[in-house]
Amino acid sequence: MQGKATVAGHPVHPLLVTFPIGSFVSAVIADIIFVTGGGSFWGTMSMWLLAFGLAGSLLAAFFGLVDYLSAPMSAQARQVANLHAMLNVCMIIVFAVAFAARYFWPQFVWGHIATAVGFCLLAASGVLGGNLAHQHLVGSSERDAGTPRTAADDDSAFTPTERIMREREKTRATKGSI
Repeated sequence: MQGKATVAGHPVHPLLVTFPIGSFVSAVIADIIFVTGGGSFWGTMSMWLLAFGLAGSLLAAFFGLVDYLSAPMSAQARQVANLHAMLNVCMIIVFAVAFAARYFWPQFVWGHIATAVGFCLLAASGVLGGNLAHQHLVGSSERDAGTPRTAADDDSAFTPTERIMREREKTRATKGSI
């Protein structure tokens, strides 16, 4: 279930998202310190962390788009991926507004509010991204998953022989758990 954006069999997108996530979380922490009286350094630090997070987000988004277009996914995984992508686009826009507000009007409170909203979008999108990777196994190779998987959740993608084998495995699993 891997897309084309891999290096040595490992997906690139999950690796790259760590940098913007770290930058955005650090920006929120710097904001909290700034708002609680930590000095103007922390406000400036938050603004630059937003800039680094935005740059990293655009790079990660490129590889995420490549995976989105090339990785085989079930219909349910595709729905989760659509919502994940939509939240990420909204998040990038909100963080860009936060950065612009900070850059042009450093004392304007809406920049801090936009950062908090962006953080909420980041958290929701992160949950969906984790769901894609761990529940739907998007980005995992068959070797990583331990058992062969197909793009379909239903039996439509299986040959008749594969369907019979799958039913036998299900029957054995249910008998073994009783």
